[in-house]
Amino acid sequence: MPETKDPLSRAETGDLTKFSKLEASLINTEVERRPNSRAQNDIYRHAEKSDIGVNELNFDFDLDTSHYPLDSLSSLQQVFDSVQCHHHLKNAENFSPGTHIQCLQVDSQKGEWQTLNEDSMESLLLDLGSSRPQEEGRCARKMVVFFVPLVPSEGTSYGSRVLMTSGNAEMMLRRLQVNPMFLLNLTGRPDYWAPQRHLEADQNGNLVACAFFCQHPRWNLQVQKSPLSVYMRHDIRQGLTTYIISHVESDTSIVSLKSLLNIALRTASEKSRAATFLDGPFDIHVILSTLSLEASKFHVERFRRFMWSQINKVDDYLAGPETTDRAKLGDLTKKLQIISQNADSHIANADVAIITATGIRDAHLRLKDSLAESSPFILQRVEDSISYVISSMEKQKMWFLNYKQRKDSTMSLVYNLVTQQDAANNIQISHSMKQDSTSMNAIAALTMVFLPGTFAGTLVGAGVFGGAITERVWLIWACITVPLTLLVMLCWWLYQKMKHPVSYGNLMAPSEKKPESDLNEKSYSRRFSSFSFRAGRAGRQDSGFGGMSGS
Repeated sequence: MPETKDPLSRAETGDLTKFSKLEASLINTEVERRPNSRAQNDIYRHAEKSDIGVNELNFDFDLDTSHYPLDSLSSLQQVFDSVQCHHHLKNAENFSPGTHIQCLQVDSQKGEWQTLNEDSMESLLLDLGSSRPQEEGRCARKMVVFFVPLVPSEGTSYGSRVLMTSGNAEMMLRRLQVNPMFLLNLTGRPDYWAPQRHLEADQNGNLVACAFFCQHPRWNLQVQKSPLSVYMRHDIRQGLTTYIISHVESDTSIVSLKSLLNIALRTASEKSRAATFLDGPFDIHVILSTLSLEASKFHVERFRRFMWSQINKVDDYLAGPETTDRAKLGDLTKKLQIISQNADSHIANADVAIITATGIRDAHLRLKDSLAESSPFILQRVEDSISYVISSMEKQKMWFLNYKQRKDSTMSLVYNLVTQQDAANNIQISHSMKQDSTSMNAIAALTMVFLPGTFAGTLVGAGVFGGAITERVWLIWACITVPLTLLVMLCWWLYQKMKHPVSYGNLMAPSEKKPESDLNEKSYSRRFSSFSFRAGRAGRQDSGFGGMSGS
């Protein structure tokens, strides 16, 4: 029994009888490697000269080790954070000549607003940084909120300038032990990067501090502003909660937050003030997420009205008498494209809000067990509120995905309408061209009839025959014209008959047409002859096989 070879073995031995042509070509064709796979020096043919030697990590690694946080280095991860912080801190354009920010201080005794300048900011930071943990059971809790405005400016890292001096900014980072990566958000970093959480533990593994900072999305797509960046650090041993909020001037969320804080200051009694402001370190984070959700509702409703107005225009166009308004279809296409862009932006905003709120919830769950003095009711209220924001944003995203699908179907309908209108215009143009072609054929036929006579008249009148013929010239003209005209007509008829045999066969007179029975008999005879030919061929094949079997 012969050995069965696999297709690859048959291909290697040259036996390709049971091997597909595609597989055989893959086996026999040698695939050459790309030049840059070997030499590693090939350049993309569309590359620009400025992209060839670009340095993606253009940082200054020559740092002063006495600056924060290198002066208290405890982790290798802090080194690159210091490099990035130094990169933006050394840019003097990122900061202002003077400090002008607002600050809210709340403790168990009082709560007050302050407008800080350079000196008062330095004094406050010295006071906060010098506080020490109190004895167990006597921890004096406190919350400090810094509102740092951003103003547009050129020459800065991200197009905005902080209303704070660089000295105050560096001192704030050092005295409050702020994560140096927040300096990027403080100066107005765009693109909404992921929120960051930083936990600190003592030698026994007990949690002593939790820091969390994030950026909230912008829902107003009509203007371009710096993001709302929020930093929070809660020191468990000192009982100090610090917020640093970087925002554009007259930000609606910040205006609303300040109003809510003022209402709470006026309403909370001295006995309940500590629980209201200090039991939930993530309260302001959750409030800003809730305000972002409420702000989204206004812009979502505005987007929804605009979208439905355009969809209703498409429905009115289908139901209306006009069917050839190409300008209206073009305008609808532009508006639907705007809807598509806005839907994509709002979906991205919803994703940013979900990621931010999820980070707040995770950080709160990590810190909740270490807040012994906080009310369980307040901690649960924070968790419930941020979970509601997450669920609402997920539903918001679900609706935006649905709106985008409706937009896609409507845009497909408008595209089909435009395509059908173009097809109808092409058909109308073809019909007009056909009419023009018929007219040209009629002109050509008339020319064909009269041209032989004109030719004969020219020939006779040109004196070709000399003076021999002077009488009955018209008879000579007729003898030449009539046969020549008939010959031209006959040639035209034969040409058209060969070109269009079916159509011109139908132009015969009724008396000249063959009876339908004759046509049927002719078709039947053709079918019978073809059948007899196939039957005879099959019989010969059968007889051949019969001879083989008989032998």
